Amino acid sequence: MSDMFVILDDAKIYYEIRGEGKPVILIHHLAGSYKSWSDIAYQLSQKFMVISYDLRGHGRSSILPYEYRIEDHSKDLKGLIEYLRLDNPIIIGHSLGTLVAIDYALRNAVDKLILIGALYKAPNPEPYEKYVSVALNFGMEALAEYRKTIGDFADSLVLNPVAWRKLLEVYNENNPLGYKYAVEGLLHARDYSKDLNKIDVKGGTLLIYGSEDKLKQNLNTMLTIPNSSYRIPNGYGHFLNFEAPDELYASIIDFLVGNS
Repeated sequence: MSDMFVILDDAKIYYEIRGEGKPVILIHHLAGSYKSWSDIAYQLSQKFMVISYDLRGHGRSSILPYEYRIEDHSKDLKGLIEYLRLDNPIIIGHSLGTLVAIDYALRNAVDKLILIGALYKAPNPEPYEKYVSVALNFGMEALAEYRKTIGDFADSLVLNPVAWRKLLEVYNENNPLGYKYAVEGLLHARDYSKDLNKIDVKGGTLLIYGSEDKLKQNLNTMLTIPNSSYRIPNGYGHFLNFEAPDELYASIIDFLVGNS
């Protein structure tokens, strides 16, 4: 395993590489980091070269003093891929990471695409003003606890001590200012719904939503992606990477290897 930084136009991006073989790139959720994928990356690295990284404003990557648009994240992804000289990678995105993956796949060659808890446009902005206020005034762990108290997270996350500890660890990897700028950029994401049918991924696209994920309402729109299929693990919410990593890995590996 190796971990390092790449210097792009205006950002320093932290990344980690595990394993050898066909490249698989993992793009994490809002307030996440490369550690969001720790269980999945380890398992996937037995068969693939796995690249996980911190989006700008997250984890160990640069915190720049302005909002981070989806196009900025997509540009960073392209820069990382070019720097590592990767050809036609497999891309796996989660939540915010699905918007980055969609934007990238509309412009660049991708072998296979997996979108977990996917969005196709900016979320409802209403709760995010409070989220940012809590983060700036009390810290990222307080934000996670606040979101738990208002019912943002599924029971399969908050009642699972191991999963909850992993979420808190990742939240604490983040700086509240980076979170603020990431939220501002997310809320300015464009609506990709009319472009989803233009995604041309030769190996197909897999959509995964936990049955309790509120974003599951996006599924029908996401299925306008050509050659797409879906899975809905029962009894889990939005953070399958923490709540059900083994089930998530099983769905991923079946799609990647079973559809080779």
